[in-house]
Amino acid sequence: MAILLVAAAAALFLIAGAGTLLDVIPFPGKQDFARPPCEKLPDKRSVAEAFASHTDLVARLQNTGPGVKVEVATPCEGHPDRALIRILYKTKAEQDGISAILTQEGFGVPVEPVRH
Repeated sequence: MAILLVAAAAALFLIAGAGTLLDVIPFPGKQDFARPPCEKLPDKRSVAEAFASHTDLVARLQNTGPGVKVEVATPCEGHPDRALIRILYKTKAEQDGISAILTQEGFGVPVEPVRH
């Protein structure tokens, strides 16, 4: 019985760990910023609408530091109609502030933090 319990716990740990790494199992407070493939990015108009409807979020993100800039970006050559929200930052403190905000609220479209 104890061996079965240990095996079940180990399997759950492996599944949860792999799911977290692959972002299959969402855990509260976990924020993954991996960019989807270009063909799966939303259209530029949808991203621009999300940006425009979240001006308070944009302002809070930009207030995390002087090096932070939030913009609509088209990151993929050959896909000028596909976009995401890019957040440029300079320091670790800005990155931490951005992450803290985005774990609480999002734009509803992909976000790509980039250190510049």
